[in-house]
Amino acid sequence: MSLSRLDVSTLSHNAAKWPLPCRVLLGCALAGLVLLVGEALYLGPSRERLQGGEARGHALQQQLAEKTGLATSLEARADHLRVMEDKVVSLLRQLPAESEVPALLEDVARLAVANGVWVEGIKVLDEEPRQLYTEQPMQMGAIGAYHDLAAFVSALGGLLRVVTVQDVTLRPEGALLRLDMLAKTYRGITSSGQALQALEPGPRFVYDPSTLRDPFQSPTLQVARVPGRPALSPDLTRPRGLLEGMTIDQFEMVGTLSNGVQAFALLRAGSLVHRLAVGDYLGPDHGQVTAIQDGYIELVELFPDDQGAWLERPRTLVLNVNS
Repeated sequence: MSLSRLDVSTLSHNAAKWPLPCRVLLGCALAGLVLLVGEALYLGPSRERLQGGEARGHALQQQLAEKTGLATSLEARADHLRVMEDKVVSLLRQLPAESEVPALLEDVARLAVANGVWVEGIKVLDEEPRQLYTEQPMQMGAIGAYHDLAAFVSALGGLLRVVTVQDVTLRPEGALLRLDMLAKTYRGITSSGQALQALEPGPRFVYDPSTLRDPFQSPTLQVARVPGRPALSPDLTRPRGLLEGMTIDQFEMVGTLSNGVQAFALLRAGSLVHRLAVGDYLGPDHGQVTAIQDGYIELVELFPDDQGAWLERPRTLVLNVNS
């Protein structure tokens, strides 16, 4: 019998006469065919839809848990937002409405004198507008001893106006250190163009070198920094001497001389040796020699504090036995 003349009814009629094993095999084949067709047409798509629904349900459960957590902490988040907004307003209130560069330069000069630092130069750079304020950067260079420079930077941070210091570099400059830094002050303007009222300043950090050492000096050469005592104002009309243009740390004692009546101290700065007597002036802070001994000399310096009041502090230069 050819396939073209195959009759299904005849095949099914003849199949009834097949042996039992053949009928079982035929039944299994038909059942498998039905399962394959059902899987392809009905069960497969339904299973995919079920898996997709389970995945969406799991995602919705996660979203529900997250939103429940957010709803639970909503009040705390709102309180935190109000605190942050109050802090922003407080900071903006401390910003002046107009540029105060001249006043800031005066403060820098005053703090430099108070801390025994020589400001070599200040370059005012272009303003940099921001979203809520305007930055006024200034490139600054100063020379002094390590603790003096640290106290100077600390005093800058204690000003009523907001001043930040960035890009700080230190390098040796003879017997002293050179400090280069970028200082920034800020100003802001309200919607009406008027400055907001400044708040009371908070606690300020004050650099205290009494228990700290100079990392740029060996332990044997460490000099204690003595706090100042109230003193009378110096004679500001007095002509300043040549040695008052140099800091105390640039000098080292190399010996003494005596003529039987008066003693002199020999101080070396660079390649030059200078002779000083009691009463002579030394250094930029009106330092005056008060005593000369074989192994050291004593002097008193006068300097203004942050408020402009004059203070005095003793200084001692010890004989360099290796000179």
